[in-house]
Amino acid sequence: MNIRTKIPSFFTLMNLCCGFAAILAADLHISSILLLAGMFFDVIDGLIARWLKVQSKLGKELDSLADLVSFGVAPAYLYILISPIDHWSMTIPAFFILVASALRLAIFNIRPDTKYFTGLPTPASTFFLIGLFIGVKYDSAITQSLIDSPSTYILIPILLMILNLSKLKMFSFKQIGRSVSYNLLILFSLITFCILILLNYKLAMPVGVIIYVLLSVIYSYKIDK
Repeated sequence: MNIRTKIPSFFTLMNLCCGFAAILAADLHISSILLLAGMFFDVIDGLIARWLKVQSKLGKELDSLADLVSFGVAPAYLYILISPIDHWSMTIPAFFILVASALRLAIFNIRPDTKYFTGLPTPASTFFLIGLFIGVKYDSAITQSLIDSPSTYILIPILLMILNLSKLKMFSFKQIGRSVSYNLLILFSLITFCILILLNYKLAMPVGVIIYVLLSVIYSYKIDK
């Protein structure tokens, strides 16, 4: 058995376990940390697979299954926990998160590799939701005012689903080194996010994702010209 070929899958399974643990914890703080850990492992498995040159179809499928749990099932379940109203109908928006994640990952698997993402990646939409979870947990006035409104609570997953399944070209942080302008775009994004953390860490993640989408609109317009 070639152990080297199994190393990326180990990190993929760690992502899967983090997603499942986030569901079991059912705590906005602990579960958010676990989902962030899952994102870390999701990045690491791809980097290691490319570094070791052991990318495979099995690894790609396993990665999507792990992502479905960590960036689909887990955030959908946690979203129910921040529902403004204790009523079964408030579970429906969570299904948009789950379905959008499944469709986005399936589409990603059948599309040829490109230098950009098509539609908002599932980790990015989960990153946005984690920001909401943390905001609710630590009483962010802005986050709480958004979630306390049933209409906004319903609208957020719908908007994320539209972005997930859109044809908008989103720049990828994995493509760093591609060109000077591309590197500057990524550097600007990272610096902006760091500033957001310093200004208001409770809002840094959702606002960071919004800025990422806006910058991607500019990027998409530029490459389509």
